[in-house]
Amino acid sequence: MSDVRENTGAQLLEDAHDTAVAAGGAQLSRSLLSRHMTMISIGGAVGAGLFVGSGVSIQQAGPGVLIAYALTAAIVIVVMRMLAEMSVSRPDTGAFAVYGRMAFGRWAGFASGWIYWVGWPLGMCIESIAAGRIVHGWLPSLPVWLIAVLMLGVVTAVNLGSVRAYGEMEFWVVWVKVAVIALFIGVGLVAVSGLLPGTPAPGTDNLLGQGGLLPMGFSGVVIATSGAMFSFSGTEIVTIAAGEAEDAAAAIRKSTRTILWRVTVFYLGSLSVVVLLLPWNSAAVGESPFAATLDHLGMPGASTVLNIVLFAAMLSTMNSQVYASSRMLFALARDKDAPALFARISRRGAPHTAILFTSALAALCLVLQVTHPTEAFSRLVDITGDTVYVTWIGIAASHLVLGRKDRSDGRRPAEGTAVWLFPGLTWAVLLALLGLYAVMIVLAESRVDALLALALTVAVSLAGLWLQRKQGATTPV
Repeated sequence: MSDVRENTGAQLLEDAHDTAVAAGGAQLSRSLLSRHMTMISIGGAVGAGLFVGSGVSIQQAGPGVLIAYALTAAIVIVVMRMLAEMSVSRPDTGAFAVYGRMAFGRWAGFASGWIYWVGWPLGMCIESIAAGRIVHGWLPSLPVWLIAVLMLGVVTAVNLGSVRAYGEMEFWVVWVKVAVIALFIGVGLVAVSGLLPGTPAPGTDNLLGQGGLLPMGFSGVVIATSGAMFSFSGTEIVTIAAGEAEDAAAAIRKSTRTILWRVTVFYLGSLSVVVLLLPWNSAAVGESPFAATLDHLGMPGASTVLNIVLFAAMLSTMNSQVYASSRMLFALARDKDAPALFARISRRGAPHTAILFTSALAALCLVLQVTHPTEAFSRLVDITGDTVYVTWIGIAASHLVLGRKDRSDGRRPAEGTAVWLFPGLTWAVLLALLGLYAVMIVLAESRVDALLALALTVAVSLAGLWLQRKQGATTPV
């Protein structure tokens, strides 16, 4: 059985190449370096979800947002470890969609891939709206939706080019994002300690004095996890990029080992600064927590510089989103779970039809910004976060099956990738995700979005089962 699985993983990659060559005369370019993949993962996870979306989460949970993000970070660390274990032995552009297919059959791969793909055009829409708001502040005559469309056009053009050029650009832009966040946390900690001239130490007044640590109750924490899920989504892109890496196994091990603690420090560190320095229920915090904090510290010029960096950061994140979603759509088409035209590859090694279709759907989602300009952003954040819940539930379930099969056949995970305390920790994460999602369905504030994501999951699962029965079942490996 072990040999069968190894051959299956190799065969998937071989089939991908054969399909690509037949469809477009080329194949996905294997030109991403390890440093590119690490920064692509960070870039995908550090964007509007942190810089703007976290303000929505703060309004939902108050200072309890720190609990929501810490809980989500703990779950993500284990989920990424699961992906590392599966991806090192099965590197493939389809990533967890392929693992779902191996574990449960074709329908699961179909459902997992499409749910993940749908989430990213929504995420691109979120990032483009956030970037549009920044530019609208500079050029009020330009509507947010028009700026957002232009941003989508730019990142689409970049992704249609060389994947190596995309990786190189992402590498340097993400370094700027990392430096700005580190500087923000550093200045914030100086202010919190009372060492910043003109800014008295806040103590615990903002943390506990505005209704306590949980002013919205624990239900607020649960609701805020949707925004946290969206914020942390993107870390898994490294496993999708494995199919285009020069050394997939080394890149995955390095990226999954380092990225999570970096992202966790960025999120928890920066959000701690915000809730310590400002009242959580401040309108400015809900709109732009980072800029509001810098204004509070008497650095209005710094907030302008920050907005420039944020604009570049959101373009960077959109780049990663176009990349991840188009590769997933390519993998679905390669496995005959999507129209064959999405498996076409340009001479530069990019799945151009998948890129264009993904960007077109993101542009269509901007209709929400036109019809509901005050609600579109927060609504999209919650819905996208719920699709991430579904994706991670599928990853945990697949790992339970594939991890057991590997171990029962004497096939040990590669060094530095094994999930700790397997299968107990995998079960714990799976049950935690299911429990949190069930609570969101029960709570009136989050019920509609959670049910929408659940209905979509049921619909694509049924479609996958129908396709499996029509074209022949795929035996799990």
